[in-house]
Amino acid sequence: MTLKELLESCNFNDIAPYIKKISATAELSYFKEAFDTLRNMKPATDCSGDVELEIVKCRNTFTKNTYPIIKRWGELDPWEYELNSKIIVYDEFTLTDAEIAAICLWELTYYGDQSTSEGHDKAIYRMLGMEVTDTSNPYAVACEKLIAKLQNNGDNWWEDKRVEKLERKAKVEDTIRRLIADTKFFSREELRFLFNTKLICERTYQSHSKKVDQRIGYLIDLISNYTSNNFSKFAHFLLMFRTSSEYPLTQHEMEIAENFFNQYLPASAIIRYGYGIDEKLDMEVSLLLVCSN
Repeated sequence: MTLKELLESCNFNDIAPYIKKISATAELSYFKEAFDTLRNMKPATDCSGDVELEIVKCRNTFTKNTYPIIKRWGELDPWEYELNSKIIVYDEFTLTDAEIAAICLWELTYYGDQSTSEGHDKAIYRMLGMEVTDTSNPYAVACEKLIAKLQNNGDNWWEDKRVEKLERKAKVEDTIRRLIADTKFFSREELRFLFNTKLICERTYQSHSKKVDQRIGYLIDLISNYTSNNFSKFAHFLLMFRTSSEYPLTQHEMEIAENFFNQYLPASAIIRYGYGIDEKLDMEVSLLLVCSN
């Protein structure tokens, strides 16, 4: 059985408990998106030879417990190629299809989104303990320079409060850029308050419905049933919906989305909605949710 065949034979609700068994803090919404992405993706046709995903036993050095993993852990290919891989489970394991699917989903997403070549490259950087600096983000550049200076002086840069402040500003700057890209609903000036917040949380969601009339319902289901975030500690919410220009959100879809979030988020919350364009989405819709306090 190939990975593609395995995922097509499973239901995500059967897989979810096994993901939680691997990690109790796992954010199921991201795994649900990965599951649907893989199910909708066409396997690569230019694979060279038979590729296998071997489920083998691994032993935790500290707890002495054993658990199943993919043998090629840390050496996974982009998802289009992995879909053709044959699943090999050794006789020492008695695993259901849902358990095997959970193991594959966990490891295919462990270092981040590898579904594209760009995501795969970023995943490799993370594996090597490297970060890609955005040279257009002044706070990120300033932070990198400060760290280099502290390292040259033999100082512990990770204990320097200036580094911590610059890292946070760099992340906020990235968030603001994502919010204002290809839209007039938010301006940089009105989002500057984010630099002064005590708490800030950014979450992204995307529909994988393959049907325009089901995309908002997909997002609502994803957030209602698979998101574990505690939004009660936040007072301010910015929601940026994006679609392609060919399949814009209808007024009816906007009303459904806003009615849901007005009831789902804290009653006293300040909520602002924005709508923008992302041509890569085709008929799907994405949501960038920024919570702050």
